[in-house]
Amino acid sequence: MITAIIVDDVQKNVSLLVSLLQQYCPQVTLVGTANNAATGKQLITDLKPELVFLDIEMPYGSGFDMLQSLPSIDAEIVFITAFDQYAMNAFRFAALDYLLKPVNIEELEDAVRRAEQRIREKKTTRNYELLLRNLDEKDVTKQTISLIENGQQYLVQLADIKYIIADGSYTHVHTIHKVVVSTKNLKDFENMLPTAVFFRIHYGHIVNKGHIMKIQKGRGGTVVMKDSKELEISVRRKENFIKMFRK
Repeated sequence: MITAIIVDDVQKNVSLLVSLLQQYCPQVTLVGTANNAATGKQLITDLKPELVFLDIEMPYGSGFDMLQSLPSIDAEIVFITAFDQYAMNAFRFAALDYLLKPVNIEELEDAVRRAEQRIREKKTTRNYELLLRNLDEKDVTKQTISLIENGQQYLVQLADIKYIIADGSYTHVHTIHKVVVSTKNLKDFENMLPTAVFFRIHYGHIVNKGHIMKIQKGRGGTVVMKDSKELEISVRRKENFIKMFRK
């Protein structure tokens, strides 16, 4: 999925584009809309979309003004406008595409496909960089994992992961900064994470031993994490967990 926003001051244009995306580009998840450059800039800063459909002529600043005001532009940009005289400027901004109003469905589909390809290529590059960085890092807790939530990639240091809780086919990865909802299941994380640091104490959760405050006795017992979260230890996993923790 590709996360996207629309920045256009005319509501009927926004509604039409939303409808076209829903019908013909199901891989696009719309996460917000804005009707001026200032609000558009705020949305890009807050939501970090992968794709921006951007009108050029707007009140209180053009689409170009908005782009120039951003410290960096990580999203793919598709300009959508009725004014073809802006074409050269659009390409100077390395726009993915330039669509004239009324939007042609085939051109829109092509633009989204190209965006998807470029986003995939950028993620692949980041993943190779991540692999090389992890290979150079001997301290396993300082290695970094890539987590994807709604198309957004988060790079998280292993030491910052407190615990991971299963939720059906999803998992909630609790870090010191935020909770990331991942489509990977708990078994995926169990196989991926280093056993010297992480332990699956229950069928429903994995803990980072560096974030455990204490272990409470009981049939299986519970662990109390440093953020006061209590997590149950299954009876069949208790003995191995205690041995690992004492090491």
